Amino acid sequence: MWRQKDFPPALGLALVATAAIFSCIAWATYHPAIALGILMVAGLIDMVLYTMMGDMLVCYRCGARHRKTSISEEHPRFDLETAERYRQQDLRQRGATN
Repeated sequence: MWRQKDFPPALGLALVATAAIFSCIAWATYHPAIALGILMVAGLIDMVLYTMMGDMLVCYRCGARHRKTSISEEHPRFDLETAERYRQQDLRQRGATN
């Protein structure tokens, strides 16, 4: 199990895409201060949302997401080595059954 922020990725992508589009429009109309301001406001919104969102636990093996559970500091953040070990184990098991 690993701990991650309980934040919908689609919302984050929409925030970044919207800020990028509006920033490009402002830059194209020769308003560089407004363009940078848009990006800074988007970054600030992202930072506020990141600090306000709670954590959830995700299972390496099956990907199940556990939102309403007690999370302690003992639960680590994502570890690529552990995820790869479970992925390789899953591939070996699927290959053995075929």
